[in-house]
Amino acid sequence: MKKIDMHVHGVNSSDSIIEYRELCQHSISKGYSVIAFTEHYDLIDAEILQYGLFPIQHYFKELSDLRSEFPELEIIIGLEIGEPHQVKHFAQRLLSKFQPEYTIGALHVIKNGKNVSLRIDKPLSYKDIFLYYEENLEMVENGWFDTLGHLGIYKRGMQPNHKIDETHVYYVIDEIFRTIIKKGICLEINSSSYGTHFKNHVPEPEILKRYKELGGELITIGSDSHFLDQFDRFYNKTLDSLRALGFSSIYWKNKEGWNPISIQDPLDPVRNA
Repeated sequence: MKKIDMHVHGVNSSDSIIEYRELCQHSISKGYSVIAFTEHYDLIDAEILQYGLFPIQHYFKELSDLRSEFPELEIIIGLEIGEPHQVKHFAQRLLSKFQPEYTIGALHVIKNGKNVSLRIDKPLSYKDIFLYYEENLEMVENGWFDTLGHLGIYKRGMQPNHKIDETHVYYVIDEIFRTIIKKGICLEINSSSYGTHFKNHVPEPEILKRYKELGGELITIGSDSHFLDQFDRFYNKTLDSLRALGFSSIYWKNKEGWNPISIQDPLDPVRNA
């Protein structure tokens, strides 16, 4: 069975230390056939002022060159676009020139200025949670990207005593799912939050059931790795969860489009912790 990871960060993301060649070697040793590097490309003012922008042309060339070095690995050149609905016209002009093979739309900073992708010391209010999902809906309604990334990311930064109640936004979540299904946008199952106090992927099974009940089938897996030891750590656990929910395939994308991989048969290796 092909192993894929459609969300990995390398040294061109300001919060990652993974070297591309090292990750390629490591992924082959773990049995992967497809890896998508999806460096952060955040174009809102606050993010550019804090992190700047990396040389995208050099990034594309570096990954293109690695393909000849690792012919057994499908290396996808991608970007994670932060708040793409807020920078739609500029980002589309920019990316029409460089043409990444894969794009993730991601929300990190909600409109009241809170960065929900970082450690959260104080639980989000009902209003914050509403704003988060409302803006995700706005993002997918304006969506021109391939995949909706890490829906529910704020749960990754929560503390053990934090409680989650999203019942007041279920109708918004359902509308997000209806929209991405209609537009053909893939839903990412992000496994990084297994390694936090949340101890599950996002969206978690309870929310993912709603996607499936609405007819959603187009899903992919992303580890959202920023360090080498995060890669592959929860892959098998995530697949087991998806099987239990009744999903039969996961998908990966290249220039030709979406490619399904059956997950009906369990993996041979010992399950990850």
